[in-house]
Amino acid sequence: MLSPVEEIKSRLDIVEVIQGYLKLAKAGSNWKGLCPFHSEKTPSFMVTPARQMWHCFGCGEGGDVFSFVQKVEGLEFADVLRMLAEKAGVKLQKQDPQVQSQRKGGYEICELASRFFERQMSSKPGQLALEYLKSRGVNSESIENFRIGWAPDSWQSLRDFLRSENYSDKEIESAGLVVRRESEMGVNAVSQTSNEYHDRFRHRIMFPICDSQGHVVGFSGRIFDKVKGKTVHPEAGKYINTPNTLLYNKSLALYGIDKAKSAIRDSASCILVEGNLDVVMSHQAGVKNAVATCGTAFSQDHSRILKRYTDKIFLAFDADAAGDNALKKSIGIAMASGFSVSVVSIPLGKDTADAVKENPSLWKESASKPIPYIGHLISRSMENFSGTLDSKKAVLANVLPFIKIIASPLDRDFWMEELSRRIGVSKDVLNMELKRALPIDSPQQASQPVFLSGKAQDLSKLPGLRQEEYLLSLLMRYPELKKRIGDEELELFSQPRFISMAKNVLAGEQNIASFADSSVVLLSEALADFEIDAETEFNKIVLSLKKQNLHSKMQMIQSDIKKAEAESDSASLELLLKEFNELSKKLVNL
Repeated sequence: MLSPVEEIKSRLDIVEVIQGYLKLAKAGSNWKGLCPFHSEKTPSFMVTPARQMWHCFGCGEGGDVFSFVQKVEGLEFADVLRMLAEKAGVKLQKQDPQVQSQRKGGYEICELASRFFERQMSSKPGQLALEYLKSRGVNSESIENFRIGWAPDSWQSLRDFLRSENYSDKEIESAGLVVRRESEMGVNAVSQTSNEYHDRFRHRIMFPICDSQGHVVGFSGRIFDKVKGKTVHPEAGKYINTPNTLLYNKSLALYGIDKAKSAIRDSASCILVEGNLDVVMSHQAGVKNAVATCGTAFSQDHSRILKRYTDKIFLAFDADAAGDNALKKSIGIAMASGFSVSVVSIPLGKDTADAVKENPSLWKESASKPIPYIGHLISRSMENFSGTLDSKKAVLANVLPFIKIIASPLDRDFWMEELSRRIGVSKDVLNMELKRALPIDSPQQASQPVFLSGKAQDLSKLPGLRQEEYLLSLLMRYPELKKRIGDEELELFSQPRFISMAKNVLAGEQNIASFADSSVVLLSEALADFEIDAETEFNKIVLSLKKQNLHSKMQMIQSDIKKAEAESDSASLELLLKEFNELSKKLVNL
């Protein structure tokens, strides 16, 4: 549980708040503008998102989001608190002095517990855990830097130590370090000891979890299940974390953020790995912008925290399909939050820690060459691509939901172009499919037609080839239109394969396999979901193609006219001018 001020800061982006008062421009990792507190012509007012602070180099003023709003609005702090709380959606409650005291005590207890676990690493069982860590490639410097420790296989060793430091069972419980026996084992359970409370973490390698300022707020404990070849506590979960407390919230916590934040800011990117050891080993290899969530998926709260430092997230995960599926929701949240998302590939079946242990240099190189996630997803989706209609549909089902949530229109258009090129489906069809694509984790289906009756301007902006595909799709979807096609209409198709397809449709032959190399079938199927006036749409597209056909012929004749004039060929010139005038009249009468 954060204090109201801390919670408001965690939810609001200082750049967005200040942009409500003055115009800011991007300046590297910072933003700059004209200071509102003194007269200036050259911007000296800077906002630093990574620190959520502002400073004017002209007048020397500076501070956080609260001080800015307080100064610019001329309000008392209490009024600013209420204003920003409403903006952030934070419900203000009177701060209980007892809660403030509990927070202070919680920090002290977590720090003492971390020191206790560190000291236990020198015990005999702790030495076995130390050997295990070193077998995973973790060196002594990393163990010390991340303060990795050992929780003894004892019901009350940590409790007894903290009690000796004059903390009560209730205070230790509030920090998430002990458990009341009946809450875990049931009121009528047989007691293991005569005491009501026992340690939450037992026989585990301990990873302290810190906030961004480096204060220990919780722990993640990994069971050390092998001692001299024997399995210890086979019923225990592999990892357990501190429950939510006054200090620790798993939806906000990022393991390693205190050590990674400077590297994230400097590199303008953050690598999101899967677990604690992955973070430790990545930092050990020199890739220090790595963090991990703490037993939960990447959330909106995590995205708000990382937005202070960067707008680029690199995901490192197992290269198999399961790894992809496990992260899709998190990727969706990151992309919808405006992050540029890429992936750092690691070998099949391995995690980051194993990859670093095998080849630290290769990990460093891979981390420096991330692959844009959409590009990665297209490639993965096309591993068994055959070019058939079904294979194209499968690719679209995988890729379009992610393109749909890309925040930047420019980025979205780029990936639509790339997808169109890779699978051989026109962008116009893809845009229709994009509107029908299911949003990630949503059962709802959005579908709106791109080509609607009464919007002739949509058709007039399409390239000729796309209009021909649309006409074919209309003929396939609405057989009653076939009687409207004669020799004149067949001449509207510019490519032999389209003429052949049109003749097959007119002959009643609708063999989908023969059309699977084009966008026509996909577009025809998409039309089934749209309420359109087929007759009106047909008339519009035929009229548009006729006009385009006449313009094309007239341009060719103009070229011949110039040639005849240059050669003083009066006979040819007369015939060409007559033909040009006839075509011009046809165009006017359409």
